[in-house]
Amino acid sequence: MLWSRRPWREVDDLGIDTFPPGRFVSGVTLTPLGDVMVMGICIPWFGSRTEAWRGDKRKRRWEDHERYLDGLREVLRRIPREGVIVIGDFNQIVGSASRAPVKLRRALQEAFPPGLRIVTSDIAFEGRASIDHITLGADLAATSVSPLSNLREGKKLSDHFGIAARVFQTWG
Repeated sequence: MLWSRRPWREVDDLGIDTFPPGRFVSGVTLTPLGDVMVMGICIPWFGSRTEAWRGDKRKRRWEDHERYLDGLREVLRRIPREGVIVIGDFNQIVGSASRAPVKLRRALQEAFPPGLRIVTSDIAFEGRASIDHITLGADLAATSVSPLSNLREGKKLSDHFGIAARVFQTWG
């Protein structure tokens, strides 16, 4: 789900046919920076559909993850390199702490064409590196990137902690 104070246009909740439902949404909204395309993604985790469920064929570990990255590469090649933010659950730690197979670490990096930069590779909370990330287009940068606690009144709200970034336009 994406939220904006302003109306969304050019909304896409499919991406491409090979994406599983509910794992992609994008739209364009007017911001103080001008029009910004925001894309929310949820790359399947390594164990996605590894057990037969609802008639689905059982998948190998990382199979859905790899297939999604292949599709994401295709989607990201079609979008502008400026005025774009890609956010979501990448289901990989970015950097040397990643436990993903080397092939898939490379596939994640290669899915993002030059000009789109992951700005959350060093974010951690309570000793856990983030698998949720923010990627910014060539004309955007972040003045601050920080974790958001997933704990309220001693209870976990999610198995993921949040991330936040203050974004600004580098030129215009």
